[in-house]
Amino acid sequence: MEELVLTVTGMDCRACEERIERAVGKLGGVRRVSADHTAERVRVVLDQAGSEAAVRTGIATAGFEVKT
Repeated sequence: MEELVLTVTGMDCRACEERIERAVGKLGGVRRVSADHTAERVRVVLDQAGSEAAVRTGIATAGFEVKT
């Protein structure tokens, strides 16, 4: 298992967190996802089938920006 902690901008409220959690949560290999708009952080636990690239794409597709 791998844990990612990503800085994500553009989240303003709980609805934004839920949007990211839904988008990332349905990706293959994602075990857990938790977004926190006040800290601008998204934590994701991946199994071997998951990838950071897919998570970053999922967040971007949901309308948010992952900082490098």
